[in-house]
Amino acid sequence: GFQTSDERLIKLVSLAAQKFATDVIQDSLQRSKWRREASRGKDRADDRRYMLNTEDVTEALREQGVHVAKPIFFADREAEAP
Repeated sequence: GFQTSDERLIKLVSLAAQKFATDVIQDSLQRSKWRREASRGKDRADDRRYMLNTEDVTEALREQGVHVAKPIFFADREAEAP
């Protein structure tokens, strides 16, 4: 957490967080576009609907220095016995 009464500092941290989130989203979208063009080819690249995958976001976060690991348990499958 972070607490301060200085409005300027609050705005600065808010702006930095927004910039970080925007960079990650833009990088993720770019990766999604590259993956899509590679799989479909240039012929069908006119379709403007994109699907953002966890792998795209994970790679974009890794470039920013954030390590993301999959959890041990997913709700759609049974947990493996240790």
